[in-house]
This record gives sequence, C-alpha cells and structure tokens, in this order.
Amino acid sequence: MRALVLINPGARQGAAHTQTALKQLWAMGVDVVRARAERLADWPRLIDKHAADIDCVVVGGGDGSLNFAAGPIIRNDLTLGILPLGTANDFARTLGYPDDPAEACRTVAQGENHRIDLGQVNNIYFLNVASIGLAVRARQYRSDAAKRWFGSLGYAHNAYAAFRDTRPFRVRVVCDGLRHDLRSIQLAIGNGRYFGGGLAVSGHAFPDDGQLDLFSLEPQSLGALMRLMPALIRGPSRSIRGGELMQGSHFRVITAHPRAINTDGEVLTHTPAIFHVLPRALKVRVPAAYRTAYTSRTAN
Repeated sequence: MRALVLINPGARQGAAHTQTALKQLWAMGVDVVRARAERLADWPRLIDKHAADIDCVVVGGGDGSLNFAAGPIIRNDLTLGILPLGTANDFARTLGYPDDPAEACRTVAQGENHRIDLGQVNNIYFLNVASIGLAVRARQYRSDAAKRWFGSLGYAHNAYAAFRDTRPFRVRVVCDGLRHDLRSIQLAIGNGRYFGGGLAVSGHAFPDDGQLDLFSLEPQSLGALMRLMPALIRGPSRSIRGGELMQGSHFRVITAHPRAINTDGEVLTHTPAIFHVLPRALKVRVPAAYRTAYTSRTAN
C-alpha cells in the first residue's frame, strides 16, 4: 500500500506522535508519502496532486481533520486511514480504532477496506455528527490551548457552560415525509455513533446502515440532565424520557430563525437544512474485528 500521510499540525497529539507514526507505518510495509501543509485548507490540493500515485490517505487528527480530507478522498476513489491524534477521536471510536497510535498504525497497515456511509447537509459533508444548539455554543467556548492541555475534560467544561447559556428553540423536523414539531436545546444528526467526547447519538447508530439517526434533547434542569447522562453515554433508545430519537435517510430541519450547524466540529452552514445519507460513499481502513461484527450484524 502506498499512502499519503497528512497530520494536522494543530491536533492535540499531532506533534508528539508524527515521526513515530511515520516510522511505524514504514516498518509495517506501508510506502509512506509525506506532504507538509501549514493549513488544513491545503489538504484537498495535496490529495488531488498525489492521487494518481497512492492508494490511501492516512489522516492524523480528530473528526474535523477527517472532514477536511473526505471530499477529495471520495473524488479520487481513495481509501481513508485514521491516526486518532485529536482530542476526542469520536469517529475513530465508532469504527473501533484503538486509542494507541502504534496500534492505529497497525490497523491502517493490516486492517481491511470497508465502505461506510457519509452524511450531507446543505452540500456539506459530515462523517460523524452534525449538531444544532448545545454543540454550537460549546464550540464558541472552545480554546485550542485548553484542548491541548485538558483534552476531554475541556469538552465537559464547555458542555456545562453551553448548557447554562443555551436557550431552548423550536424546530420542525420532517423525517422521511413525517413531521415532528419539537422543543429542543440540542439536535444531533449522526452518521457515526459517538460525539462530544463520549456521548452517543443512538445505541443503534452505525456508519454503514444506510440511515442517519437524529436525537433531540428536551429543555430540562441540570439535575434531570445528570440523571439522563448514563443513557446519553450508552446511546439513547426510542423509549428515552427527556428526548426524542428517530432514524431515516432524509431529514428536513426548519427553525424560526437561522441557526448554525456544527459539522464534525466546524460551523459551515445553518438552518433551514436538508440532511441526507450517501450510502457506502467512502472507503475506510477498519480493524478486522469491525468487519467481523459488521458481517454478523448484517447477517441477522
């Protein structure tokens, strides 16, 4: 395998693991092509430049880094490999990638190719989760220095501040033609399962099931939210109190006033919004155990 390796220079663990990861990939038989880029915005140009000579693009960073690479990877029919060097690495967790960078290199070198879905909102791709409400407010409080020093604890602090400051909003969701009028403080639409440093959109969300999962969190007291946390970490079910869960291939989301949408950690669009799934749009290197679990899940 010949792979272009792109490491986000701003990733929390990027600087510490870059050289080690390159050496490990090379030792495991990957023909490594290294390209330097000062900005994530340069990645599409670099991927297009090297596309004819590579099989895979290995991205070191978090969900936002993966998002920047997804478009040109699909356009050039390449495969995505992941080095989870970000703060939360939620999408890597969804795919069963190990946290240890050395073991993640092994997954890239010795794993299997697998096709997954991609989410799209208003012509913006998202691999993992798009959110309205709390997640957008929390991002406004995000500090790169805090991410670097405090990691996932920074997510918890930002989430509390966002909960304190976010006002409820009314939203109309049309899911595969059925209308739902909701009052919400957080709307999450997931292609992947995990987001926000360990929460789950749904206990039955998979990035290869041809569906998106939408969870709306109702306005409630901090105490009620704390009691709900085990279910939010485990993954909500349709019977959950304090929220509403639905699944579909197409969502239309309308709010009284335009509201920002956080896609994989970046705010790139706003409501009104059309969400839909692009089935099996992206090839990814995954652990063999994930492929085994997928085969078992789809056989039942």
